Amino acid sequence: MLSRQLLDVIACPKCKGNLEYRKDLFCRKCRLKFKVEDDIPNMLLEEAERF
Repeated sequence: MLSRQLLDVIACPKCKGNLEYRKDLFCRKCRLKFKVEDDIPNMLLEEAERF
């Protein structure tokens, strides 16, 4: 589980918008999903998935 402090400062790398956390991180504006593995978010745009 990601810490509240990290969730408060982390943003979408594409639009700088807010992210929603549900097992993975989601940007509703860009419709991108960023994987979280072992409590480490992968914020690379090249590896993000569309939803």
